[in-house]
Amino acid sequence: MKKHFYLIGLSCLLFAGALLTNCNTDRAIDDSSGLETNTKMVSPDSTQSAHISRAKTIIDEAVANAGLSGFNSAAVSFRFRDKEYRYQRNAGKFKYERWWQDTVSGQRIRDILTNTGLTRLIDGQEVDLPDKKRRAYGNSVNSVIYFAFMPWVLTDPAVIPVYEGQENIKGEVLDRVRVGFEEENGGSDNKDEFLYWFSAETRQLKYLAYSHPGGAMPRFRVANNERTVDGITVRDYHNYTTADKSARTIDKLSQDYEEGKLVLLSEINLEEVRVVPIID
Repeated sequence: MKKHFYLIGLSCLLFAGALLTNCNTDRAIDDSSGLETNTKMVSPDSTQSAHISRAKTIIDEAVANAGLSGFNSAAVSFRFRDKEYRYQRNAGKFKYERWWQDTVSGQRIRDILTNTGLTRLIDGQEVDLPDKKRRAYGNSVNSVIYFAFMPWVLTDPAVIPVYEGQENIKGEVLDRVRVGFEEENGGSDNKDEFLYWFSAETRQLKYLAYSHPGGAMPRFRVANNERTVDGITVRDYHNYTTADKSARTIDKLSQDYEEGKLVLLSEINLEEVRVVPIID
């Protein structure tokens, strides 16, 4: 899911000023914020500037607590499923890589995504790609990187976060933030919908939800196995969806999760995470 994090004008993955209401007092959102209910689009000119400011503060605190404040100049490698990944940003330039060996052909494939686009190498030789495949491979690389280093990517200038009050999930009080993107610089998927839940005490990212417009392809991720690696917080996720994979507004997914209505779709596990030297 390409966001402003992937700047070919650059953030996967996937927001507006709505106040969640629920008759169940154990799950009630603090409605003292005065946010309008069911607002679907976020505008930089919104009168909800106080809620935007509070959301940015929560995100900044979460980023600092996760050791990610210096991620504009850093390099990290990790393994995800059958592929190796490397993230690097420095001096306004980014370079995201993934590589693996094809189990059938034996070919060694490497994708390199930079400010100027995606390059694919097969056995060390650059190959020509149709534009459609180039975009697809670039989006795939970006999506893994995007979610691997939450919540740092939410500090991107194209992100428009809105604080929506507090919600109780599994007995824990969480601050809920809805995220949208500027239309001009937010990437091709700027109308995708996202929610994030942060611990009110520790600012740890506990849950996130996203979908395409209209609730299509809804996902609800539950953070687990949080650990510190070379000073940065790394977490894995259990990735849930609706029982029949039908469309569902993301505003309902936390309640569905508590009621056991969601099904586990996959596990998102990062392995062999290491902070590595920046390569010029």
